[in-house]
Amino acid sequence: MYADVLVPGVWWHPLTYRISAPAKIGSRVLVPMGPRDSKRLGFLSAIKENIENKIVYEVKEVIEILDDVPLLGQELWSLSEWTSRQYLCSQGEILKLMCPTPIIEGSKVNNIPPLVFNPPKDGDSEHCVYEVYDNERYGRYREIIGEGKSGLVFFPEESVARTFWNDLPEDIKKQGLLWPSSGGKKAFEAWLKARRGEVSFLVGSVGLLFAPLSPIKFVVVEEEASFSYNLARYPNISLRHVAAKRAQMWKAKLILGGRLPSSRLYFLKKPKLSKNVKEQIRFVNIKTANKIILPGISQGLPISSSLLKSSLEVVNRGEVAMWILDRKGYAGEISCEECGWTFVCSHCGSICRINENIVICPFCGKTYEMPTICPSCMSRLLTGKRPGLEALHGIARALAGDVAPVYMWYKEKSGKKRKTAMLQEIGKGGLVVGSRLALSLCDDCNVGLIGWIDADAETWRPNYNARFMAFSMMWESRFRGNNPKSREVIIQSRRPYHGWQRGLKDGWNFFWEDELKERYELNFPPFALLIEISAPIKVIEDIFLLLDKSGFAVYKPIADEGIIWVKAKDARVLRELLEPYFHISRSKIGFPKIRIWRD
Repeated sequence: MYADVLVPGVWWHPLTYRISAPAKIGSRVLVPMGPRDSKRLGFLSAIKENIENKIVYEVKEVIEILDDVPLLGQELWSLSEWTSRQYLCSQGEILKLMCPTPIIEGSKVNNIPPLVFNPPKDGDSEHCVYEVYDNERYGRYREIIGEGKSGLVFFPEESVARTFWNDLPEDIKKQGLLWPSSGGKKAFEAWLKARRGEVSFLVGSVGLLFAPLSPIKFVVVEEEASFSYNLARYPNISLRHVAAKRAQMWKAKLILGGRLPSSRLYFLKKPKLSKNVKEQIRFVNIKTANKIILPGISQGLPISSSLLKSSLEVVNRGEVAMWILDRKGYAGEISCEECGWTFVCSHCGSICRINENIVICPFCGKTYEMPTICPSCMSRLLTGKRPGLEALHGIARALAGDVAPVYMWYKEKSGKKRKTAMLQEIGKGGLVVGSRLALSLCDDCNVGLIGWIDADAETWRPNYNARFMAFSMMWESRFRGNNPKSREVIIQSRRPYHGWQRGLKDGWNFFWEDELKERYELNFPPFALLIEISAPIKVIEDIFLLLDKSGFAVYKPIADEGIIWVKAKDARVLRELLEPYFHISRSKIGFPKIRIWRD
């Protein structure tokens, strides 16, 4: 007999081996692979009596069958097939993503019953829970869990999932499990508890997506529009999309909620905003704001007098004022006033920034000494442009003086110990200067004011959804965390209360109606898939010509680089065309990398 085995790897097809012992589809097996026949773990995908062209090549034999019972079960196995088709990746990579590390390393698991996949004939309902205040949505989720059914509850951040779990009644907690935030032993223990049917519901973040729970009666996706649900590492799948598919397969109740809907949910469901949200937000014209002069920077940083005054008032009454500027370092670039030369990275060509008195590339991380003269014209008139968080931090410290503590908060400056120390200091009032990550602090302290230093800059990212990214962050800053009803938000903008900003005061429907019209005209998500394919130049040229001849809309965002963008209604035809580029025989050439945006 012969076995098709899915070995986790970039290639899309299974590998064929001889097999002499009986085994079930989905079981893990050890197989020889490579010139030295090193052992690799794979998943049995098919058993067959004959193979084609078996005289042409040697067929090696399965070394060992590790499972008597397939660990993932029929539902997760079918889900891995579907996900690999939807996201143009290998099923083996999805199976690897589904399993905790000990399972992939070949650990044997005892006392595992078969997973029963027997969905009801009727069901499959969808519900929307869009309320701006967190406690109102969480109350709805607690009611769903309290009904005693089995299901999954997703949150975009581990800390928020933990807070929700801690607030559940103790009698309900006994039936469920908070999914561990890290991997290792705890994650494996949680996986085994779910697999053995010892819990009825699970609460967690992205790591919860493929938990082997059976049956599933409900799936809750909180903040379904969150960017955190799009996995940053390969394969770049969307948690919301896959979680909704699990609900569909089980004919379970799907609850999608948040402070505002994603483009796809608004387009399909048109949820209504139930509250008047015009209060507590103020727009300021950045052109009329005071430009505070900073050493070594050619243009000052505009800070309005109303923001300065309101910040002091908030700090003096024992609350936290927060200034958001999503630009790290002291200055975003260095240039020569005489000839216009700009400091770029010699390694990747990106514009470098000044960060803690050194020059650093924000993309590859390469560092340089601070230049004193222009290498182009030998002028000493080198200045910084686009002031960042370090510069803003200096302004905040000058404003607060000895009245209140001032902190900077962004990814590289975060951490549990630092957060604990900071929260203790700003408990009676303080000023926090940070990136968008600082918004998570609203869950831990009383934030009375949030000021967006340059709202327009948040939309300058080269993404089709840049406006929504900016809108969603500013919308979140109004309603997230503790005491949002008494919080004020100040938006500094060059065109205050115009275009996409109108929706911040009047409601998300005003934002989405205009945004969807433009996306429809440009054929952007949710009306089509936007697919990025990267590969070596020669390979990407071949793919470009192939897809162009096949009628796809193909673009090159950057000339002479191995990246193309493709627009498609679905991925099925595209997968058939790209399949030859993902054969194991091309390992030395390299495989393309694919990323898909759905909305």
